[in-house]
Amino acid sequence: MSKRGETKEKIIASASKLFMTNGFEATSVKMIIEDAGVVTGSFYHFFESKESLFEAVIETFLGKYTERIESILKQDWKTLGEMADAFFTELRSTSKLYYDGLGGDRLHWTIRYALHVKTLEAMVQPLAEYLTKAESNGLLDKKMNVDNMTLSKILINGSEAIIHSGNSMEVKAERPGLKEELLEFWKKFI
Repeated sequence: MSKRGETKEKIIASASKLFMTNGFEATSVKMIIEDAGVVTGSFYHFFESKESLFEAVIETFLGKYTERIESILKQDWKTLGEMADAFFTELRSTSKLYYDGLGGDRLHWTIRYALHVKTLEAMVQPLAEYLTKAESNGLLDKKMNVDNMTLSKILINGSEAIIHSGNSMEVKAERPGLKEELLEFWKKFI
């Protein structure tokens, strides 16, 4: 990695740490620069604002998270049920891994909320692509007359509501019977 690339990565790593500890509002550009050990010019060379840096932090997190989920959706499954079972198993373990790894219970609510929303958004397109592929292979039996992007949003957001049941953002991935509950929900639509 080049010196410029290393500098950018240092800024993102420092921002990630500070945003997750203090929240977006309470973290200043000055704090990030000091923690990263870079000069102000380096910051503004890579990012036009704290907001654009925040987006980079979220994208870095999502890249790792969605890579694992997308790998499930890109496989050739014989049935939609097999795919859904593998998807939920991976979703459960990945959600728990990243929630625990990021110290989810200690994350500032602004960061937790942004990660949550962006994570859901990141799963919609790959699932819609899988549903389109499954439909063309005769594996998809839609129970609603909606396009696959809309169906994907329904499935992802409905699953999210079941996984996070209640008002908590906490991952309830270890709840007994969760996978079966999710599969039952999906069966209402596909």
